[in-house]
Amino acid sequence: MIPRPDDPVTVGPLRLRNRIVFPAHLTNAALGGMPTAQHAAYYAARAAGGTAMVITEEHAAGEHDHPYEHLIRGTDPAIVPGLRRITDAVHAHGAVVLAQVGHNGGQSSSRYAGIAVTAPSPLPDPMFREVPRALTPRDLADLIAGFARTAEHCVAGGYDGVELQGSQASVIRQFLSPLTNRRDDVYGADPALLLDELLAAVRAVLGPDRVLGVRLQGDEGLPGGLDAADAAAVACRVEGVVDYVNTAVGVATATLPLIEPPMGVPAGYAAAVPSAVKAAVDVPVIGVGRFTTPAQVAATLAAGTCDLVGVVRGQIADPGFATALLRGRRVRRCIGCNQECIAAVGMNRRLGCVVNPRAGREAVPLAPPGPRRRVLVAGGGPAGLAAAVAAARSGHDVHLVEAAERLGGQVTWAAAGPGRGELTHLVEDLAADLDTLDVVTRRGVVVDDDLVAALAPDVVVDATGSAASLPAWAGEGVLDVEDVLRGGARPRGRVLVVDEAGGHAAPSVAELLARAGASVTTVTSALVAAGDLGPTLDGPRWARRAAALGIRQEVEAVVLAAASGVVRVIHHLTGIEETRVVDAVVACGPRAARAPVTSAAPVVRVGDAVAPRRLDAAVREGHEAAGEL
Repeated sequence: MIPRPDDPVTVGPLRLRNRIVFPAHLTNAALGGMPTAQHAAYYAARAAGGTAMVITEEHAAGEHDHPYEHLIRGTDPAIVPGLRRITDAVHAHGAVVLAQVGHNGGQSSSRYAGIAVTAPSPLPDPMFREVPRALTPRDLADLIAGFARTAEHCVAGGYDGVELQGSQASVIRQFLSPLTNRRDDVYGADPALLLDELLAAVRAVLGPDRVLGVRLQGDEGLPGGLDAADAAAVACRVEGVVDYVNTAVGVATATLPLIEPPMGVPAGYAAAVPSAVKAAVDVPVIGVGRFTTPAQVAATLAAGTCDLVGVVRGQIADPGFATALLRGRRVRRCIGCNQECIAAVGMNRRLGCVVNPRAGREAVPLAPPGPRRRVLVAGGGPAGLAAAVAAARSGHDVHLVEAAERLGGQVTWAAAGPGRGELTHLVEDLAADLDTLDVVTRRGVVVDDDLVAALAPDVVVDATGSAASLPAWAGEGVLDVEDVLRGGARPRGRVLVVDEAGGHAAPSVAELLARAGASVTTVTSALVAAGDLGPTLDGPRWARRAAALGIRQEVEAVVLAAASGVVRVIHHLTGIEETRVVDAVVACGPRAARAPVTSAAPVVRVGDAVAPRRLDAAVREGHEAAGEL
């Protein structure tokens, strides 16, 4: 029988209410190595949203395993009360909750712990670039004891079980992989031996009444690295000990974009791994792979890819994802921008979400709604849409007015860039909320003092955004990126794209024009091209596409002047100037906030109307505007 998302499933001694899992991922919510109230609120929100099993973020099983600041110190007994707060909160909503336990091995730095990093072999990780000390037999005995001690704390904290992290950032994976295990002892001859010993030690602590799982690496994305067949072989070996097998692709340093791919990567991209493991074992298998809609989850189960589906970013974006799936309702879709989840965590900030400003702030109480007010929202871009939805949900009488014929603001043209179409999901989902909330929406109308006087609002939310602003060096014939992505201009021949923003604008227009046959060169004064695409993990895919299309990317170059196809450029490190002749110049740089929309009523400004910034700021400030009314 084809499994459905709402089918219960037995995992070890427990019965899960459906097939949806919220897998482990870093939140940066820990403080001083301790779990916090934010952890409890964050996981409880997804349990309340219907997910069957929550796997909390990694608990470090080594006293000196400290690769990043905000981790949970699993070996410290002081964590137990915080763990109990998490498990009580999740259990209150009927979900099973497990703790992921792991050790990062060589994927770490000695800067926090103050002692040398340890790993199977003295091979530096490509991101941390620190040569580790090879683990000795005494170290391995301590490591096994650390896993057991962490499991004891998890039991005391009320967890239903434990998952061993053997995938993205894991000493277990480093022992299993021929790329990182160059030992000449028994652990080199039998790379899975340490995993056997760790599972045995943790099972002894858990007993038969709690779940024990393992997350295995199925594609390191590196030549000679672990693949799906390796994951299946290890799964067969441990099947008699574990109650389920979770899967993963990518290494959290060398091939990070495989783990958390940005928009444009299709759902189920990692299906080969859980499929191979499921064919080899009888215990339940969890599959992951950028699932953002209920239809994608149902399809992967129907295809027999896995027994349970891990949905991380989909449930960050919409905590009620599982309930929406099971009841046939629409979800607030993750758009794969990676700005406030992957990039934020990578920059040591707390996890958030562009489309769900409450993500990562669940423990912060919402302000109680004030008296009902008549609200005019000027602008139907992301900030205005978010403001209108939030105000309507707070009980206000909301009118939204947009000057254009379409809602979406800058998103409407930013989404025209190759591979950027999922941006429109944000607009579509907010627009659907407007309909559900009966917000009066008018398009093709400009908000001015006369309109404000006619509507007589108590307050105006100015979300009119920003406008294109050509830089001082731009003379006759220079185009703004908006001109091109909107379709009003299609330069041909030799095109110079000047990137003064660092984000997606320059790559989008460069790729669009190159695909249309133009010879495109991008220049930036920065040290790297399209630097903002690195933290969101878009960089590698963009670099490959640019190379395939013959797009040249120049760095450390400043445009001094451009007019009528003649461009003066200086290399700012050497001071060498040159003059180029091109057929067109496209400027991608800062925008300008529009003038205030009215003086006829109290005004709250949000998003780019305050100062031009990124999408996350627009949605967040629009959402927060309801509390200022």
